[in-house]
Amino acid sequence: MITKDMNSILKTIRLESQKKNNKGKPKLISKDVLETEDFNFSPINPLNRIGDSGELLLASSRKDDTEKYLIKHEYCDCAANEFVYSKLARAMGLHIPESRLFKISENESRDCFKSGYTIGAVYLDVKDPDPSYEKIRNCSSNWEEYYSFMALYYFFLESDSFEILLTDEDLIYRVDTADAFLLSEFFLSQAGLDVDTPSGNLQEIMKKTLMENHQKEDFWQYVDFYKKMEENIEKYGKESRKGFLCPFYEIQGISQIYIDDFLNTLCYFYPDFIGDCYKLFIGAAQKKAKSFLDSLV
Repeated sequence: MITKDMNSILKTIRLESQKKNNKGKPKLISKDVLETEDFNFSPINPLNRIGDSGELLLASSRKDDTEKYLIKHEYCDCAANEFVYSKLARAMGLHIPESRLFKISENESRDCFKSGYTIGAVYLDVKDPDPSYEKIRNCSSNWEEYYSFMALYYFFLESDSFEILLTDEDLIYRVDTADAFLLSEFFLSQAGLDVDTPSGNLQEIMKKTLMENHQKEDFWQYVDFYKKMEENIEKYGKESRKGFLCPFYEIQGISQIYIDDFLNTLCYFYPDFIGDCYKLFIGAAQKKAKSFLDSLV
């Protein structure tokens, strides 16, 4: 069990290791990055629960009280995976909360950011935190995205619960996407630790392991997309086919410039090789999408 003191030590090591990683890089200027000093943070228990993302906070801007974010900070996989997931899904035109990475300000005295990695999702006004399929189909204006979200669940290799909520605007949003891709808490909690161990430098060990894992192109050898699509059609009808196939079309149109831009931002917070891993995964996903769609012709 990791104690509070140990968490603090690991966070300090990650932040110091990242300073070393960022040495020589130009100053980070990005709309995707916010400073903690510009926000007030308070504990929050949205929907009367705390899930696998750990303790949650509500960030409220000190300059604009309408600007609010749901903050995840306790685990190392949340910021990376949810940021990448959000950038990709939103580029596909899907409704997922816009995410911002929070930089812990130099003069920050509040000790409420446990892992060193902090992400905020735009706070949504929720009408129903767990709508039934019937309610989604009858009440949401973007109900077809439900099938796209299901396709992404398999495409991005998620293994946690499939969570959809309905907002006051009668829009469904996909939320809680930290457990995606191949970059789990196990790897990301160690990847930022530039420390020597009897087995070698921990960061270098993680780099070697993860880069080897991401050299293969078929991450989906055990996922049958055609079967998943047919199961959807059987359960929800033929109208689900279009929505299910949407992400496979849309991901191919996401430009490399856009991908490089948000991964470059991410690598001001995580080691550069983590960005390389995502880049390999996304490139493989674009090829997989094309081959899958070609197989349907």
